Amino acid sequence: MQVLATVANGLDRIDTLLPAVKALGERHVGYGVSEAHYETVGEALIWTLGKGLGEAFTADVKSAWLTAYTTLSQVMKTAAARAPKQ
Repeated sequence: MQVLATVANGLDRIDTLLPAVKALGERHVGYGVSEAHYETVGEALIWTLGKGLGEAFTADVKSAWLTAYTTLSQVMKTAAARAPKQ
């Protein structure tokens, strides 16, 4: 949740956020995270936001979160693919 808050608050400063997102993707290699996990997490995130925000989770809000998650997860997957294998 802390990472999500950091991401949400840092989207207007994406250039400063990306190094941390890349590092997170690299660390995920050591945790055994695979590409398929990102899709599962994204689906769970959107579902949770929908439940938590209720009517405030409008189509525009959902679209914004999908765009943010897709963008950041792609950065993480790319960084993970380039990370040394453990």
